[in-house]
Amino acid sequence: MAITKPVAKVTPPPAAPVDEFINGAPDGESAKKERKGVQKGKREQISLTIPPALLTRLDAVAERLALSRAGMINLAIVRAVEQEEKSQ
Repeated sequence: MAITKPVAKVTPPPAAPVDEFINGAPDGESAKKERKGVQKGKREQISLTIPPALLTRLDAVAERLALSRAGMINLAIVRAVEQEEKSQ
């Protein structure tokens, strides 16, 4: 007969940390409320990916209007949001 150590009972973690972990996931409830950008003064820096062909067109229009790429993106977003708000 062999001597064995008793098996430790595994107790589940308390519900609060589990819920906090689940809600902290990228698609969790708290992720929907949090902004992920980085504060830069009064602005918020975000990451944006766009197709290379669209980027080329964007840069061409920005150059014609004497705007930076960021300025052109901001202008386009403002115009799109204003147009959408008017249509509601």
